[in-house]
Amino acid sequence: MMSGAREIAGKAVDNIEELLSDMFAGDYADNEVSLGVLLSGKEEIQVQLKVTRSPSDFIDTDYSDWDASFKKI
Repeated sequence: MMSGAREIAGKAVDNIEELLSDMFAGDYADNEVSLGVLLSGKEEIQVQLKVTRSPSDFIDTDYSDWDASFKKI
């Protein structure tokens, strides 16, 4: 059985291509969608998927496999 967090994160797979298509069609710098809300006690945590082609908005990260983290679309 999947946790609520994994279930909501799994919605990213169903949304990524449409987000990219809309971004390119509208010539937007980025695009984003809410995948759902997690509840922790009384606190709400919105899970979001964002795509951006603005390098200034890129999140600093150390990919565990740098080469495998870059894919053509």
